[in-house]
Amino acid sequence: MKNKNILYLLGSGRSGTTLLATVLNSTSSIHTSGELHQFYTYLKDRSTCSCGASINDCEYWSLILKDLNLSTKEIYTFEKKQNNEEFHRYIPFILLGKKPSKDYISSQENLFTSLTKNNDKNWILDSSKYIARFLLLNQIPSLNIKGIYVVRDVRGVINSFNKQVQTPKKPISTIFYYLLTNFFGQLICWLNKDVVKLKYEEFIENPQATIDQIYNKLLGYNHGAISLEDNFIIPHIIGGNRLKRNKTIKIKKDIAWKTSISRPKQVFYYLLCFPFMILNKYKI
Repeated sequence: MKNKNILYLLGSGRSGTTLLATVLNSTSSIHTSGELHQFYTYLKDRSTCSCGASINDCEYWSLILKDLNLSTKEIYTFEKKQNNEEFHRYIPFILLGKKPSKDYISSQENLFTSLTKNNDKNWILDSSKYIARFLLLNQIPSLNIKGIYVVRDVRGVINSFNKQVQTPKKPISTIFYYLLTNFFGQLICWLNKDVVKLKYEEFIENPQATIDQIYNKLLGYNHGAISLEDNFIIPHIIGGNRLKRNKTIKIKKDIAWKTSISRPKQVFYYLLCFPFMILNKYKI
């Protein structure tokens, strides 16, 4: 049986992870499955895969469900366990030794076993971003997990959350969320040698260097060149942002915040997140 190898994207939402995950899916060793913290909720609600079909009817996910053979009771139990144990407020407790429950371990082991079985690549990419989820999965001995901590200029994150689509947030709420997720993301990056940090802006400027960094530092071998002119095909994913509806996606800059946010507000938001902006070498 293949090893259950997981690449995990962690950090704040609206940091370009859907684009990064889609590009990584086009490479030789990585299969992107989406935001797997939503898997059991998708099952319960019969939500839609990025292909447009219900997760129960999707040609890819139906294979996973056939393997898992879950009862309705198991779906509700696993969803409740996952949602309860992955809350942000539990991050300090997990860092201090809180363990995942048996149901949590069983549900995640079975899921990743099936995902590994039903594709021909060596690594499953989970783009959930939840810090607590990464810490819990990292405690399961049967899973080999490595992390990619993605950071983005807070003003780009604020501008994305300002759009009245898909869970919008007000700027101050976004800043609190940004500070929380990046505090723990940076801490884990410092403590765990199997986590690398990537800047969204550097990925957009030089995607090939980002892919090379992930392959060299985490997977342990080189990867060939990617075609930057390609329309990258969005795989069968759950979660993700509205871009997944487009079926394909191109790498392009998103610097709309520089014109849509006034200069005084840009400076104000920068100062509120000053430690992370300086640490990550963002300019005021």
